[in-house]
Amino acid sequence: MCQPIAQALRHYDTLHSGFLAALRDDLAFYLAAVRLMERLRSRGLPVCRPEIAPMTKRVCELQEAYNLNLALHQIAHADATAHIVTNDVHLGDNGRIGILTGPNQGGKTTYTQMVGLCQILAQTGIWVPAAQARISPVDNIYTHYPVEEQVAKGTGRFGDEAQHLSVIFARGTRHSLVLLNESLASTNSGESLYIAQTLCAFYAAWGHGRFSPPICMNWPPTWPRFNASTDGDSLIVSLVASRRETSEESPRRSYKIAPGPPLGRSYAREIAAQYGISYDQLTDLLQQREVLE
Repeated sequence: MCQPIAQALRHYDTLHSGFLAALRDDLAFYLAAVRLMERLRSRGLPVCRPEIAPMTKRVCELQEAYNLNLALHQIAHADATAHIVTNDVHLGDNGRIGILTGPNQGGKTTYTQMVGLCQILAQTGIWVPAAQARISPVDNIYTHYPVEEQVAKGTGRFGDEAQHLSVIFARGTRHSLVLLNESLASTNSGESLYIAQTLCAFYAAWGHGRFSPPICMNWPPTWPRFNASTDGDSLIVSLVASRRETSEESPRRSYKIAPGPPLGRSYAREIAAQYGISYDQLTDLLQQREVLE
């Protein structure tokens, strides 16, 4: 009875199983991904297997997508009252350059991060935080987020931003994903608008990939002129972080992103009042401190 078992064991002993050890880290990675999906589903959040479109299609279509980092933060802090806002993304033939504007704290940065995270997850073979997804692979993802000024370089913050954008132009291709957040905000609005328009015109002409930048708060409705005058297949589309208002003094954020013309305001007064630094609030405070009569 023992002889057949011994022969079978000797047979398996001669197999080269070293390749299985090499898969250990990969298996651990995808097992962790499965646990992540189960964790999101247990909280009622949608996850889906993305449809991978050809790279030549250059599409990113998401339905009811959400920012994974924000969702995990709220789950970790057991915030039962928090509501995860979902948004759609439609970047493709009808528009590959998204100019995202809207009020302060309206969800622009969260939305931009969401696009990048969904792209990364899809390309690593993981399900994405959305109800439905169709995504083309990209050759690189380039990002530009505000950073502290590097005094030692002597270029200033705007110089640092310009240098970073120059690197993106030098390396990016029509199959790259570029995500810019609050870029060019270190100069005045007129100059930043001029540079932003120039960048968008060249991106459209060269047919570069998706472009989702909250460039400036007061982007004028001039993108139809760019689309009409620029040769290329990357159209510009205006996206707006909307805000539903219950009253002028107490606006209620919806965090929904939708196509449309810019709102033309940042709600700075309302946000200042939220943090107690409106004119009336500061006057009352200084009077209480007997600094003002």
